[in-house]
Amino acid sequence: MRRWKSPWVLYVFAGISIVIFSGLSIGMLSLQQKIVVVTNETCDLLVPRFLEQIRAVRNLEMLVQYGNLAAKAKDPADRQDAAFLAAYAAANPSNLTDEKTKILAREAYKEIQVISLRERNPAEWKPMQERLISRADELAVDAGGLVTRCATSVRYDAVKVRNTAIVLTTLFTIGIAIMIILGRILYMRIQAKGRLFNEASHDLRQRLHGMQLLLNAAQRVAVEERSHVMSKVKSATTDLQRYLNNFLEIARLDSVMEKPNFEKITLHKIFQRLEFQFEETAVHFGVDIKFRSTNLTCTSDERIISKLLENLVANAIKFSKSRVLVGARQRNSKVEIWVLDNGIGMPSILRNGSYAEFVQGKNAPKQEAFDRGFGLGLSIVVRSAGLLGAQLKVNSNPGRGLAICVVLNS
Repeated sequence: MRRWKSPWVLYVFAGISIVIFSGLSIGMLSLQQKIVVVTNETCDLLVPRFLEQIRAVRNLEMLVQYGNLAAKAKDPADRQDAAFLAAYAAANPSNLTDEKTKILAREAYKEIQVISLRERNPAEWKPMQERLISRADELAVDAGGLVTRCATSVRYDAVKVRNTAIVLTTLFTIGIAIMIILGRILYMRIQAKGRLFNEASHDLRQRLHGMQLLLNAAQRVAVEERSHVMSKVKSATTDLQRYLNNFLEIARLDSVMEKPNFEKITLHKIFQRLEFQFEETAVHFGVDIKFRSTNLTCTSDERIISKLLENLVANAIKFSKSRVLVGARQRNSKVEIWVLDNGIGMPSILRNGSYAEFVQGKNAPKQEAFDRGFGLGLSIVVRSAGLLGAQLKVNSNPGRGLAICVVLNS
């Protein structure tokens, strides 16, 4: 789930969804156009050509019949009638009729006219009759081939249309699913933001109200007692400053503009700085804190990893009974940084990975003395780890201690 923390991931998936839906719109238009083209080809090309082929075959067969009639007729009137009908069959071609058929029909008509003028031997008509029958057979075969070709083309186009429709439907389903997931994630992020700011505004008002009460009390007490009240004001101011720093740190980590500056860093320098920072605090609260010396390096953002470890060490000191150990080790291509304490362990609500803002562990041995917590530390740790692409491992033994491991690239 850590990768969903980055707003850029949401923007990328939103862009992918927009591209998918744009492609769907274009695909639907193309699909509709393809269906129109297939329909038009069938209506405007196949049907007229097929009908013309059938018409040409019919005309040739009619010429054969009229020729036979003229060749066999004894009565001149019958021969003239046959020639008249042959003229209609030969002189009624379409624009789609091929030139070879037109020439053959004209030749057949002229020969029928010659036959109609006088009685002829039917054998003289036989060669023309065979030519007409042969051409009619060719046209019939062409008509069948035309139907077969067009049917095959229509079937191929129909399969393409069906496959395109399946692909578009699948993409549409994927797009809807992505949009639902993105909507859910964005809704959860908005809810988390709203909860964060509501809690923050409530806590800020409480702290400011407490400071106002202390300042009013300082005005009313005697001068010799004012220093005690002002020390409380100073403590409240420090508490408010720490709270604002943590709150702003979470807002900055959630910001789109926050980009880690990855570089080779030496863990020994970070350990030395943290040891110096927490040495006095650990001594004050009776915690033996040790940082194991290491020469390991890793690729990370020094500022972010320092802040992450600072929160982990501060929590370890707060909840520890007597000992805190910070160390690092190499494992394959990874570097593991461990923070261990012998405190009360981690509550199950946190071990389950919620790490919600303002959720705090209970019964810390030094909870009051260490300054009241804000419930933001672990949330900062998780956000920092997500920003760095680091992995967090938690091993808790209630009542005996807690071990948190941050896994970084070496």
